[in-house]
Amino acid sequence: MRHHCHATPRTLLFVLLLVGFTSLATAQEPDGKIDEHFLLLMGARNATKAGMPHVAVKRYRALLTRNPHLHEIQQELGWVLMATGQLADAEQQFRLVLDAHPDNTQAWTGLLETLRKTNKHDEILTTLTRLVGLEPLRKDMRMQLALELHNRGKFVDAERHIAVLLGE
Repeated sequence: MRHHCHATPRTLLFVLLLVGFTSLATAQEPDGKIDEHFLLLMGARNATKAGMPHVAVKRYRALLTRNPHLHEIQQELGWVLMATGQLADAEQQFRLVLDAHPDNTQAWTGLLETLRKTNKHDEILTTLTRLVGLEPLRKDMRMQLALELHNRGKFVDAERHIAVLLGE
């Protein structure tokens, strides 16, 4: 015998509300209060995607005031600061991450972009060298390093990277 389930609109609404409340519970503390850490993080990311980077910066800073050792958040803030043209602050955020995690390639990449935007050519070369050292198989970074060396007239150094890229 087959059983047919006929859900009324009222039942469906109840189920949807139950699912919605269950989702909200993940952002709530055991006493029912909203987890402000989660809310600030979600709010910062949402503001970024909504095209409101200044609001995002404010929320990221509030989150980092509560816990300054959230390195992933510092990194996210660095990218948003760069988008708002606050390059010195962006550079500082990436350097804070690198002070704690010197092998963080995402922070090195963020730093590289701020250095390019601020025309810090000597540091660009050092940063590219570091990135290639951390990820020797990453061809895009090795190509950027080879080009940077070539443009500076360091042809022998550039040749070493070009040979690797060509598999010679």
